[in-house]
Amino acid sequence: MLFRSKAVVEAGGLKASLGIHVAGVASRPVGFVRDVEPILSRAGCNAGPCHGSAKGKNGFKLSLRGYDPEYDYHALINDLGGRRFNKVKVDESLMLQKPLGDVPHEGRQAIQPGSLAHRLLKQWIAEGALPQAASARATNLTVLPGTVEMDLPGRRQQFLVLAHYPDGTTRDVTDDAVMSSNNEEVALVKDSTLTALRRGEMAVLVRYEGLYASREVRVMGDRTGFQFAGMPVYNEVDQHVNAKLARMKTLPSEACTDAEFIRRVSLDLTGLPPSVERVRKFLAEEGDSRAKRERLVDELLGSAAFAPNWANKFADLLQCNSENLGKKGVWVFRNWIEGQIASRRPYDAFVRDLVLAKGSTFENPAGNYLRALRDPGKMTEDVSQTFLGVRFNCNKCHDHPFERWTQNQYYEFGAFFAQVAFKRGTLGRDVLIRGNETYASEQVSEEIVYRNYNGGDVRHPKNDAVMPAMVPYGKARAAKGDEDPRAAFAEWLTSPENPYFARSTANRFWSYFMGRGIIDPVDDIRAGNPPSNPELLAWLEQGFVKSGFDLRWLMRTICTSRTYQLSIVPNRWNEDDLSNFSHALPRRLSAEQLLDAVAVATGHRPRFKDMPEGARAVEAPDGMVGGADFLALFGRPKRQSACECERAGNVTLAHALNLVNGPTLGECVTAPGNGVARVAQSEADDRKVIEHIYLSCLCRMPTDKELASVKLGTGDERLSGAQDLAWALLNSPAFLFNR
Repeated sequence: MLFRSKAVVEAGGLKASLGIHVAGVASRPVGFVRDVEPILSRAGCNAGPCHGSAKGKNGFKLSLRGYDPEYDYHALINDLGGRRFNKVKVDESLMLQKPLGDVPHEGRQAIQPGSLAHRLLKQWIAEGALPQAASARATNLTVLPGTVEMDLPGRRQQFLVLAHYPDGTTRDVTDDAVMSSNNEEVALVKDSTLTALRRGEMAVLVRYEGLYASREVRVMGDRTGFQFAGMPVYNEVDQHVNAKLARMKTLPSEACTDAEFIRRVSLDLTGLPPSVERVRKFLAEEGDSRAKRERLVDELLGSAAFAPNWANKFADLLQCNSENLGKKGVWVFRNWIEGQIASRRPYDAFVRDLVLAKGSTFENPAGNYLRALRDPGKMTEDVSQTFLGVRFNCNKCHDHPFERWTQNQYYEFGAFFAQVAFKRGTLGRDVLIRGNETYASEQVSEEIVYRNYNGGDVRHPKNDAVMPAMVPYGKARAAKGDEDPRAAFAEWLTSPENPYFARSTANRFWSYFMGRGIIDPVDDIRAGNPPSNPELLAWLEQGFVKSGFDLRWLMRTICTSRTYQLSIVPNRWNEDDLSNFSHALPRRLSAEQLLDAVAVATGHRPRFKDMPEGARAVEAPDGMVGGADFLALFGRPKRQSACECERAGNVTLAHALNLVNGPTLGECVTAPGNGVARVAQSEADDRKVIEHIYLSCLCRMPTDKELASVKLGTGDERLSGAQDLAWALLNSPAFLFNR
């Protein structure tokens, strides 16, 4: 049969028509995989709150979001002895009566009577409720339109979703696809229609029967009068940021001042604010501002304070904690990390050492990473999240609900670590020597990491099958002979061709300097969480690989860009921007940065239990040291998770009260002979005392208004006045945040 029709489109006084020819129409049997399973997903029957939950609902369970159609078919057919179907009186089938609401149903009316979904289910039952091969599932999706840019809030955009099948056919599945917004403040999605709410960017996640796609959406808003003027280009970072700002009609802020820059970059690279003398020297240095800032970056990258700061950062990620590793284990692991950073060990080699570690955890400290993780499941999840930026824990019990990762891949990944085993070391009581002091550790904390040839299989919980070691994407080489399977895995993981390894690292380090990732959160890389500037991320990724996985190259590139050096002060055209790096984002100092900055500002460093006098907070191997109450309050993590979110950076009333009345800050400000006391007692000029305190606390000179407002007093009151000034500045947002 041949059908002819015509579609007419009218808009803005214009009119167009399109001829339609329909040929070869023929009915086909309703299939469970292609027709019924999508209905169950769309109606929410196999969602987490309903029958797709871990234990099902009211005694009936389906696979989450239909990831296992074979299981679902047999559950429907065999459960309750097949009483869900009445093939003689189809309308009396329980599978119809429940979702239609004809009989009591906790999920209420999930399907409307007379709808297409109702008619298809009824036809499927009438045709015998026949199974369908899983190969009938769609293989990929096309979402139209390909790009979406909306001019004003209130506009709407409808999407079309096409599914492509192994037999070459294509089908419109818009009505059965599930769409959601990753930022409902910018736009909402209902059914297949997007409604813009305010200026910004978001992504529409499209899900259909185990397939996922996303579409980035920009809502421009009213930009009347906008004229773009890009920032000066210091390196390729600025080119890519400028290009994105131009597309978004966003104007970059001005550059930060020299005083703001020296404090910002010093805290970021070394974890310490600069000394008063270094600030004075930098501010007095004449010549090209860009050149002197680049010299400062190089100086800090080569400073003694650099490696301890980044060792502390990596100790978080690698879960360096005494609860799992013991007192000596945590020390040797943390010191090994610092040594790797100080020696400029390439990042790929550093990661291979961690993944392939074996032997004594004292003699080969890298083994403490696997020791902290302990079992193949946690190794699977944490290695993936830390080094690939992919959260694999969601597909432990079922296929990932929002990504392509499957349950099979979880256990195949874990099989690479199945033979990693641990046993007690042979040493007796161990003694750790650090600096000029000796500390005894607990009895026998050493362990041996070894390969267990006689066991350690990873079995699939669904069928108890032994899972082969396979990577979730790309291809790893086969193990050679009796080779440890971790060797092939480590090569694949750190390969320049691995699309996630360099990308996730570049993105993670960008976030350390810019306050958020190009993909954010940094350890949740997936289709529904696209990068805000994919061209920038791709360039950083490629440059990182070309540098030989040199972390210092990555840090220097970011810090010497004009983008990093932008002011926190917004303008009319970027005040609503939080994701395109048009201005700097204030970042609260980490717990260790804050305590070390207080020590630098006051000239008094708190003493940590079991640590040498004068030790920095970042040099503590974990939170189980003196001063831990302050560090824990301000967000020092317990280091038991691979998630960056374990370290808190918020500001609460408890933080404010501790800074105002807490013993740590009070002790540092009032300690006899500290820096505040020395300058107050040795310098007769009040102006110079005030300038010194401002420089030590905020790394800048006071303004004329600030100078005029401070009165130190005379005699015994002078020291008290200087201490009050220092205390006030240390409680200010300008001190608490890196701006």
